[in-house]
Amino acid sequence: MKALHPDFPYSPSDLLRSVEGLIRWSNVQITRTGVIWSPPTIDSFKWNVDGYSLGKPGLSGIGGVLRNHHGYLLGIFSLPVGILDSNIAELRAVVKAVELSTSNCLLHHKHITIESDSANVISWMHNSHNRPWMHRELFSTVQRLTRFFGSITFSHVYRESNSLAYCMDKQGVRRSSDFIAWF
Repeated sequence: MKALHPDFPYSPSDLLRSVEGLIRWSNVQITRTGVIWSPPTIDSFKWNVDGYSLGKPGLSGIGGVLRNHHGYLLGIFSLPVGILDSNIAELRAVVKAVELSTSNCLLHHKHITIESDSANVISWMHNSHNRPWMHRELFSTVQRLTRFFGSITFSHVYRESNSLAYCMDKQGVRRSSDFIAWF
């Protein structure tokens, strides 16, 4: 990750030995541009997700980071998703966050916030008339899985407050297999 984010202070072997450093690093809230990551409300959880494409379309990856109201890192993912454009990669990141949330019973019946830096995807999540029809199956998956949660909110954020997810999606492009970790 250091190669993808110059401020990341830990090597892969450091992370295998202990996730404490990653948890500490992920709680940094003020970025170089002054944008602040804000924690979710008490007893709720927040995914920051991102999708990346090396072209339009191009080789793509997705990433996401789950934190609780203390800002502690609870889960992380980085996956290759094939040849997509950046909007659909971002949509796949939203879908993966919802799918992973349903797989963790600790998140059931809780409020989940999903933040993305894609204004298009957040607009699609809020307005079903705007959605690209060819991806209706992805939207249906999200709709079907929302019954597991007390509520779910989709919000747009600037890239600067989505930095760890941004690192994970870049890493996903280069992966040959999925990386998913729960802490």
